[in-house]
Amino acid sequence: MNFSRSIKCALLLPCLFSGYTHALELINSYGSINAGYANWNTGFENTHRGEVWKAMADFGAQFDKGEFYSFYESNVLNHPVEGRNHTVSALAHIRFFNSDFSFMGKVYGQFENTWGDELNMMYGFGYLGWSGPSGFFKPYIALHNLSSDYVSNRYGQANGLNGYVVGWTSAWFFDLWKEKMVLSDWNEFELDRNDAYAEQQHGKNGINGGLTLTWKFYPHLKASVTWRYFDNKLGYDNFGDQLIYMFGYDF
Repeated sequence: MNFSRSIKCALLLPCLFSGYTHALELINSYGSINAGYANWNTGFENTHRGEVWKAMADFGAQFDKGEFYSFYESNVLNHPVEGRNHTVSALAHIRFFNSDFSFMGKVYGQFENTWGDELNMMYGFGYLGWSGPSGFFKPYIALHNLSSDYVSNRYGQANGLNGYVVGWTSAWFFDLWKEKMVLSDWNEFELDRNDAYAEQQHGKNGINGGLTLTWKFYPHLKASVTWRYFDNKLGYDNFGDQLIYMFGYDF
């Protein structure tokens, strides 16, 4: 995969959304920087991939006619440079005629990875109506387009249409012993993958997600633990998981 071209594709969605925001009214925005540790050998399944030190930054904004969320992550910082990888993602919803239904688009890319570069592009529809002061649930369904370095001896390169995705983002805000807590989840079902990608990921269908409990223990400071789960994803056959521990600063 041409790395510079992939980065340009990954940046296209936020750039287009940013141009659209000139006609939008900003409701709120948020962001954070985070650092932490993950262990592939903890959880319900030992995937035998060792320890990972990581750094991450995210940014999001809500508007009267849509919303946007993005993050950047550097992984395996405890390994030599050639063994590290970087992840970038951007998700946007644009409301249809001020309704709770939306057009959604998402890009999710992994780069500079010895396992291979991969860029996922999703285009579909979402719903933003299940949202309030105590939390939200935002489902979507999308076509899945893929650009990948993987080449199958039998099926060729794993590029082009890659089935579709059914997913959501959700969060519940609550107090526990007078402490501010957030329980959040993102989840995606990848369905009817193309033959080459199904070969690489050990199945025509897969699951990708993470369940996070965050403790906001001081103004702008937070600590979190994430149960990162997947099935026939991340190059792993069947179910796998890891635990991620992060410390962050909210802007």
